[in-house]
Amino acid sequence: MRKLYKKILTGAFILLFAFIFKLPNVDAASCRIGVSAPSSVVVGQSFKVTVTVSSSSSIGSWEYTLSYDSSKVRLKNGTLHVVDYGNGSKKSASYSYTFTALTSGTATFKPVNASVLDYTSTNECLSSTGSKSVSMKTQAEIEAGYSRNNNLASLSVEGAELSPAFNADTLEYTATLPVDTTKAKINATAADSTATIEGIGEIDVVDGLNKVEVVVTAQHGEKKTYVINLTVEELDPINVKVDGKNYTIVRKSGQIEDIPVGFTETKVTIEDQEITAYKSKAANLTLVALKDEEGEISLFIYDKDTKKFSKFNEVSGNTTYLLVLEDADQKIPYGFKTTTIKIGDKKVSAYKYILDNDSNYYLVYAKNLQNGDKGFYLYDKDDGTFQRYYETLDNSKNTIIMCSIGSLVLLILILFICLLKKLFTSKQKKISKYEKKIKKLSSKLSNQDDDEENNDGYDITSINEEPIIKKVEEDEYVVPRKSRKEKLKEIDEAKKRLDKTKPTYHRVSLEDDDV
Repeated sequence: MRKLYKKILTGAFILLFAFIFKLPNVDAASCRIGVSAPSSVVVGQSFKVTVTVSSSSSIGSWEYTLSYDSSKVRLKNGTLHVVDYGNGSKKSASYSYTFTALTSGTATFKPVNASVLDYTSTNECLSSTGSKSVSMKTQAEIEAGYSRNNNLASLSVEGAELSPAFNADTLEYTATLPVDTTKAKINATAADSTATIEGIGEIDVVDGLNKVEVVVTAQHGEKKTYVINLTVEELDPINVKVDGKNYTIVRKSGQIEDIPVGFTETKVTIEDQEITAYKSKAANLTLVALKDEEGEISLFIYDKDTKKFSKFNEVSGNTTYLLVLEDADQKIPYGFKTTTIKIGDKKVSAYKYILDNDSNYYLVYAKNLQNGDKGFYLYDKDDGTFQRYYETLDNSKNTIIMCSIGSLVLLILILFICLLKKLFTSKQKKISKYEKKIKKLSSKLSNQDDDEENNDGYDITSINEEPIIKKVEEDEYVVPRKSRKEKLKEIDEAKKRLDKTKPTYHRVSLEDDDV
């Protein structure tokens, strides 16, 4: 009894002491500082680190410094030493940092010198401080750890049997589906769970051969392609040959994804079978789908009169849709030469201006599928557009050429006039020279006649033909003396040369004749 009394008295004393002195930490809050970051990053990339201060009640004030290895990461933004406080309503506060990985290895982020005080009691309440380690690798190191397994573990076609039987190392198979099958389901599983598969599931199929490709991509990036040559049986296939290549006519609708602009679906009869076709009234064309031996389906022009097929070379630019015509009899525009260009995925005949070194502009002979207009179109290879080309209209290039030709003709004309002027001046000089010579000779001869008229019994034959002899410093030399007969002959020859030199035209005066 006495022992029980002592225990009660002791307990009451302790309660009284706690009440008077407010014993701490009886209901103290629990506080924590945590760190979050990605588990791994690539060297050279930036990543985010978040520090969160939290409390079970409310946090009063807190302080910490974020520690990290500066040789492995570089801080881009964020305050490392944080001192902050709350307003009584906050239970947590977060701070973000951005780092860049510098090298391979592991970087650890940890708050140090941390302290958190409870808002109500202002007592220290920090119970734990977390940290986060980030693994950093180069892209090569990461890829080195990737799986290279790109094999299939299984491959099948529902309702059909593969031939040969599936083997991971066998890449090509055949299978057959019954008549009127329009869809097939391809099933496959990868040998490695990290690999991805394309080409499986439900797919559309058409009559005849369908080439199905199942592509497996390993985690490392290597691809492997499994091919299934899937044939849908059909009754009485219609086989045709175009440009030496074998095709099968596609009879059912829905096999062409993009019907050309201006065409609508219709039906035609070929070999007593109803065939899906596509008709344009504006272009006056009928198209039929043909499938080649590889299973590729393309549209061809069908001529009901000749029952023949030809290529449908449709090209488009801006809002223009054209059918390029391979017309060998078409007259090539002046100044152009034949060539071949690629428009989209089609190679077509075109024409290139001979004097144009710019490889962006070509002419194509085509029919407009929207209005049936047939003629030449100018194709701009840079922006992929077409414009109607008219030979009767000048374009800038032709204008330049015509100007060049005109300039050349003008230059030749100027040179010709200069040459005529030079020839005329040369003749005038010769005429003047001969006239002076005749005048001089005539003057001398006239003087000689005056002297001889003073002598009676003058006779031309009696003229002294002896040479004149002069003396110069005891030496003698002979100066020939021309007779009258020789001088008259010389004058006559000079006149003849003058007559030959003179132009054949006559001068005409523009002045009024004197009355």
